[in-house]
Amino acid sequence: MASRLGAAESLVVLGLVLLLVATAVPTASVVDFGANGGASTAATVESAPNGPKSADDVRLVPVGDRGDRLWPFTSRDRSFETLTLPVNVVVEGNPARVRSLLLYSRDATWDETNESWQQASTEQPPAAEAGSPWGSATGADRFTFVDTADSSGLWIAESMQLHDGTYFGSRTHLRLYGGGTPDDSWTAIQAHRDYWDWFRLRHTVTSLAGPQHVVERDLMRRPTVVDVRRERFANGGIIDADGWVSVVELGPPQLSTLPRDDVSRPTTAGSATTRDEAAERAGSERDDTSSALDTPPTGPESVGTVLSVLAVGFVGVGGLAALATRRDELGALVERLRWSRLADDRFQRVVALAVALVALPVLVRSAALGLERVVPNHPKVVAGLLFPVFAFAPAVLAARLPRGYSSELWFGTAFVGYGVGLVADFAMIGVAVVPVEVVLHRFAVLVALGVLAVAGHRRFDSSEPRRAALSAAVCLWLFLFAWPLFLGI
Repeated sequence: MASRLGAAESLVVLGLVLLLVATAVPTASVVDFGANGGASTAATVESAPNGPKSADDVRLVPVGDRGDRLWPFTSRDRSFETLTLPVNVVVEGNPARVRSLLLYSRDATWDETNESWQQASTEQPPAAEAGSPWGSATGADRFTFVDTADSSGLWIAESMQLHDGTYFGSRTHLRLYGGGTPDDSWTAIQAHRDYWDWFRLRHTVTSLAGPQHVVERDLMRRPTVVDVRRERFANGGIIDADGWVSVVELGPPQLSTLPRDDVSRPTTAGSATTRDEAAERAGSERDDTSSALDTPPTGPESVGTVLSVLAVGFVGVGGLAALATRRDELGALVERLRWSRLADDRFQRVVALAVALVALPVLVRSAALGLERVVPNHPKVVAGLLFPVFAFAPAVLAARLPRGYSSELWFGTAFVGYGVGLVADFAMIGVAVVPVEVVLHRFAVLVALGVLAVAGHRRFDSSEPRRAALSAAVCLWLFLFAWPLFLGI
């Protein structure tokens, strides 16, 4: 046997090295642990405190010019006790104008009589803005409370929902609530960053401040916006919300037809920030909340693509050269493989279990994203089809594949394999920070899967099958899946 690698083998080794580098480059660019080393106050805000029962016991803030007062939160039901997230943007204008500004970069009004978009007389019909990331979204209904001069108070549902991203991935999600009169209308926006959690079968919220800055920046680009300021609503303390709400003032629709430099923009003494300062502060937010609708990457991802192509080329050329020049050695290698550890059924089962558990979360996520493009308006159907695979496939694999070797090896294989798969799933959708409650639950799931693998191993390798241990492990696995669904985390 030669002591040094030949030219063909060197090409193969070089190709494999490039492939590893190509894999590491985009991954390192996606995972962002933040300036605090990954520390975050992100949390799932789905539980409400023991709050008051009536509007007299909650703090309402004035919005608009006609004396409307808004409860600056959203709620699952028409009740103050089911509080979810704080309102963080208020636009002095109709929700139709806000939607048109975000989607088309053009102003518009909503004709309540005809229930159709009514364009300003000096405007061209709106066309989707090139590169605009916003699109119509679906999500659970949320309500907020408004006290008006004409009524003693009423609960209103969102007028529309928009998002930047994907339903089954991660996204910046907006809920718009319209109020006021045609002459003095306003729009309250609840903006947050979330991702789809298969264990909870709903979205987990990770940020409020970042999406607030994103909406600020996007609206500042519109010529019809005449002022952006921060006002204290005192609704902070949830995740990273600080209680300061962005208030955006829109001018008359005709202002949107003027050149940007010619639009007069009054300043407000109480403004928390100027347009340039806020745009600079929010300049990096869109990068942190990247969307599947964004333009193709040109940074490290492109480098990774080029390295991948080179790697495939080197491996292919080197492999063909090796086959052509060393046929005798290839035959000897095949014979050695037949008697090596790779041909051992036990070793093949270890590799199969590890690979399957690593790939399973990523494959389920990829399938969901693909089906979302096919049936975008039926997320419950997609979730219903894929959740059984996500919930039961790991347990079946862990219970049936282990044979031979030691129980410790099978526990470690299941624990590490599925753990790597869950981390890869987060990296795939760009989630870098998750609530600590989620981390603890996932750790318990990994332990349960390891126990299930040990129980499956002992059932088939023991002289006396221990079905009680396997049944207990299955019950533990089912409990850990039912826990976030019905009890919440």
